[in-house]
Amino acid sequence: MIQTLFVSFASIAVVLATCGCANSEPNAKPTLHATNNTAAQNKEIARYLIRTEYSQWDNAPQLQCLDNLWQAESHWNHRARNKRTGACGIPQSYPCKKMSASGKAYGVDHRTNPWPQIAWGLQYVDKRYGTPCAAWKRFQRGGGY
Repeated sequence: MIQTLFVSFASIAVVLATCGCANSEPNAKPTLHATNNTAAQNKEIARYLIRTEYSQWDNAPQLQCLDNLWQAESHWNHRARNKRTGACGIPQSYPCKKMSASGKAYGVDHRTNPWPQIAWGLQYVDKRYGTPCAAWKRFQRGGGY
């Protein structure tokens, strides 16, 4: 049991360190350091938020659907912007300002930080489609979700 706890705490520490969190406290807020995240680090944020807030999606099919969806939309690039429509961020929110409240909740700029984008995107998928796979199926039918 102690080994399991150690692995769990070690895993959490790695996620928090690589995703731009201020410290390793359980309720640590992300910092502006996440503005330089890679796509892989942004995926880790999504996995962390899914494990903690959308545990019903914490399985291979749902994770793959989310990966497919946001890979197609933005390549997991939190600085992505559609010049034609003005959609922005990892989930390609349109208009971009839809994510501003999420940015304020995290205390960061929603246009440059992946945390509020991912949190907003997961909430959008949940409320609108119920699951990442349902959102991915919708995207495949018409190129949007």
